[in-house]
Amino acid sequence: MGFLDSRYAIASLLHRLIKQLPRQLIRQLSGQLFGSLSHKLFVKFRNLFIKSCLNFINKLPPRSNLKLKFKHRQQQGFTLLEVLVVLVVIGILAAIAAPNWLSLSNNQKLISAQTLAISSLRQAQSNSKRDQISWQTSFRNMSDRSQYAIHRTPVLSETTADYWNNLPWVNFDSGVRIVENTESQPRTTFTKLSAIPNPAVYRVQFTPKGLPNGLGEMGRITLAVDSSPRRRCVIISTILGTMRTAENSDCNQ
Repeated sequence: MGFLDSRYAIASLLHRLIKQLPRQLIRQLSGQLFGSLSHKLFVKFRNLFIKSCLNFINKLPPRSNLKLKFKHRQQQGFTLLEVLVVLVVIGILAAIAAPNWLSLSNNQKLISAQTLAISSLRQAQSNSKRDQISWQTSFRNMSDRSQYAIHRTPVLSETTADYWNNLPWVNFDSGVRIVENTESQPRTTFTKLSAIPNPAVYRVQFTPKGLPNGLGEMGRITLAVDSSPRRRCVIISTILGTMRTAENSDCNQ
């Protein structure tokens, strides 16, 4: 159906509805509008309202003339009022859709970051069992992004600033950050290294058997997006290295 036909169909339907509008309905509407006035004013305004409505209905052109009018309008283009109405409708729809779209985008970023976090932990756990040496996953917040790295557990003498900066860091999506252990719950509770790494690093080590390297390695990494109150986390909940994911207050359980 062409644009002209669509406008004609809509106008035709409205024309039919208005022409068939019951007179009694107009009278009821006038009573609701002016019922709180005094009797004389009520009668005056009611009669004026009814007369205006009926005049409007009676002056409507026959439906057969509508298509001709729209053809003439199509040659003239759109009026300023029509353009303004379309712009207002677009603005209203954008105002309704923008917050929902932002919320959806932030939630997708959190889901993706949570998936990357648990995958990196499982990869380090698998590597430790495969190589029969200790591996770890490290997390850190940079000024403009958050990162994670999967690597062998270093000996103490290797943990220089250059060592930490040269790890195979992978970026989370823009806007995703690690909730620091000084923030409100649910926050990150993994071991935090801050003596040499700058910025500080959260880490989880796995033994050659794929187990967390002590009770201190149990805990969670909590992720957030700056513009959203939502939190998503990955939890190492048992000494066997069992992992699970959670959201918001469930991260505290």
